[in-house]
Amino acid sequence: MKSLYELSDKLIKIGAYIAGLLIVLTTFMTFFEVISRWLFNSPTIWATELSTYSIIGSCFLASAYAVRTYSHITVDILINNVNDKFKKVLAYLSNAMGLVFSVIFTYYGFHHVLNTFELGITSSSLLRIPMYLPELFLPVGGALMCIAFILQIIDGDIHRGGEHI
Repeated sequence: MKSLYELSDKLIKIGAYIAGLLIVLTTFMTFFEVISRWLFNSPTIWATELSTYSIIGSCFLASAYAVRTYSHITVDILINNVNDKFKKVLAYLSNAMGLVFSVIFTYYGFHHVLNTFELGITSSSLLRIPMYLPELFLPVGGALMCIAFILQIIDGDIHRGGEHI
């Protein structure tokens, strides 16, 4: 069980590293587009579209890591003003609700990607990218979120608010 827990945590970290790489790629693509337009007066046909997909992918892939490190925006006025027993109840409740949301999101995200694949939908740009490829970030990110919330429930830790691991 411990090895499964560690593997799950590593998958979440891999998602975060890929998200970071996508942000770096977005930076380079945007920089290239700016130089291409400004210096050569010749915009690219690919930079804007691929940058958009990269930003979307980084958001979905990094969400699970944000859950694991308590990096999401939180309103902690209630958490900071109740006793530890109630904090634990609220932690389990919020993680359970997050898990339910993530399961539903992953399920419908997967079906959306499957429909897009079956219909052969491509982007409307000149690149004609099959849309199921960038849309795969949805169910993959959702699955990572499911794993993250399950690990949070297993941990059962009380997050005191205003802290980051």
